[in-house]
Amino acid sequence: GMRRFSLWLVICALVSVSTLDLGNYRIRLRRPLGIAFEEVTAGEANGVVVADLVGDGNAELDGRVLVGDRLLRCSAVVLGGQAALLSLGGKQYTNWRRELIECTSMTFDDVMAALGSNSGRFGYSDVVLELAHTDASVPRTIPASARQRLDDDADVDWEWTGTKVDGVQTPLRPPPDAF
Repeated sequence: GMRRFSLWLVICALVSVSTLDLGNYRIRLRRPLGIAFEEVTAGEANGVVVADLVGDGNAELDGRVLVGDRLLRCSAVVLGGQAALLSLGGKQYTNWRRELIECTSMTFDDVMAALGSNSGRFGYSDVVLELAHTDASVPRTIPASARQRLDDDADVDWEWTGTKVDGVQTPLRPPPDAF
């Protein structure tokens, strides 16, 4: 009776831990992310892993990102249209949207450019990341009381003139994300 029950509990606990360990997860973080990334393989286009978390940075406070996690996908701004609203590198664009793009076969510089495109000039103050825990991920415990998570619309006030985040005005209102 009791012994079998406690064994069953142990097995259930082990199962839930192992599925957690290698799970993919999607998070939304305010910029700056507070994550230092490094190449999976030096000099090759194999994507990036989390090398370090900035103390008290947004990722560390969120509590889910672990050193060793691999970046699978991230939100990036995709540009289209031609007009005089925004000028980037001599080209002018009127419309843009964000997409989740695959990062696992990108170079370090391309991943950084994709992350950097989630910028205030397009009206974005956050970045969406899809990561996976790996065998190299370093577990950490963070008390629930210390967690600070950015829910989808937390602290973002839409205004006719644009977006206001933490009192900072962004003149552009981005289209809603399709993901």
